[in-house]
Amino acid sequence: MIERLRTEIRAIERVPVTFGHPPVPGTAPRPPACSSTGGEQAEAPPLHTLTEAGLHELKPASHGDTPAALGFALGMLSLTLRGSAAETAPLLWCLTESAIQEWGAPYAPGLLGFGLDPERLLIVKTQRPKEAAWVLEEGLKSGALAALLGQTEIKQPVMARRLGLAAKSGGLPCLLLSDHGQGGLPGTLTRWRIETAASREAKLDAKAPGLCTFHLTLERAPSLPPGRSWTMEWDDEAYGFRLAPPLADREAEAGAAQRSSAGAS
Repeated sequence: MIERLRTEIRAIERVPVTFGHPPVPGTAPRPPACSSTGGEQAEAPPLHTLTEAGLHELKPASHGDTPAALGFALGMLSLTLRGSAAETAPLLWCLTESAIQEWGAPYAPGLLGFGLDPERLLIVKTQRPKEAAWVLEEGLKSGALAALLGQTEIKQPVMARRLGLAAKSGGLPCLLLSDHGQGGLPGTLTRWRIETAASREAKLDAKAPGLCTFHLTLERAPSLPPGRSWTMEWDDEAYGFRLAPPLADREAEAGAAQRSSAGAS
């Protein structure tokens, strides 16, 4: 089934897609060290809904928040793959030429930071969104995948509904990274709006980048009220999401670290 899918995909591909660098030997992702929320917290977001069979729309709050939305999607796919009964089934990531020109191509060392094994990824590039939608639909029908990610714009409501039905019929989650200016798509099981959030300072170097931090707003989910928001961190050592501490706590933590550093000097 996988070979048939690859053959059909190659028929619409014009330029092959490869990773920027091959996987680094000996750097296979470690097993999960925590749950998707980093613990049993009453206020944690219902991230489990994103692993359920259906079409899940991830919408950046603005054009500049697209990398944050993609990072969140990759983290969720990592959790989905580790929780999948199909331990060796691949993940299909389909993106358009315009998405690559705007945001870059998949990069293996960066994917390892999300706990994703590049060898389990089937990456497809298409010239047009219509072709990307076809690839996603065929992938959902194949019965050979663990999950799917679409990095493309779906303008036709009927196509969104078809993807939603195919995802439910195939029993797979399909994450769709949509355009920030586009209205909500029909046929989605959940819809989340994602924006970049300020991160805490790195523990060992205040000038180094902190953990990837996202502000999530739930806009649509079965039996759940819309409009709730959370700020989450991605732990790149435990490979999981956790609630970020309030900003006031982060500022106090940074101040304590600076005082400790000053005292040591």
